[in-house]
Amino acid sequence: MLGLDRDIVRLDRYDPSWKDEFEKEKLNVKKCLGDIALTIEHVGSTSIEGLSAKPIIDMAVGVKDTETLRSTIKLLSDFGYDVLDSIEEKSEVLARKGTPENRTHYIHVMVVSGSRYIEQVLFRDYLRTHREEVERYEELKKSSLEKFSDNRKAYTASKNEYIRSVIEKAKQEK
Repeated sequence: MLGLDRDIVRLDRYDPSWKDEFEKEKLNVKKCLGDIALTIEHVGSTSIEGLSAKPIIDMAVGVKDTETLRSTIKLLSDFGYDVLDSIEEKSEVLARKGTPENRTHYIHVMVVSGSRYIEQVLFRDYLRTHREEVERYEELKKSSLEKFSDNRKAYTASKNEYIRSVIEKAKQEK
């Protein structure tokens, strides 16, 4: 079942329906942003076949520049998303779908040429083509869940070093 309380850490086995859920929401994002959205990508663990994940669909939306990025805040908000302006802190606008008790989608809007956007796609693509990394990541996620099942921020932070190392491998491979 799609959705999770924002304070809970739970991993579900890979579900092929996550692809369909992405495609459905992609249509909504396209309707909301139109041609402003240069790319709309399924990212995060739900985009990696066979990998367990929090049952929340992550999307990376690429826009032309920071000015365009700023313009998405009102568009997404008017469309009904819960929007967080993280432009200064993370170079992104985060649009959330669902209530805080049942978040179903995180839409990360970023400048398409920015490092944050590029790295999310690189990480996903590397895992999709390196099965051994999926297995390593799976083990890390399970271990982190055991330690931080009641603290999502700590759970997320515990994976950062691994994610950075995979991104570096992906950059070297390109």
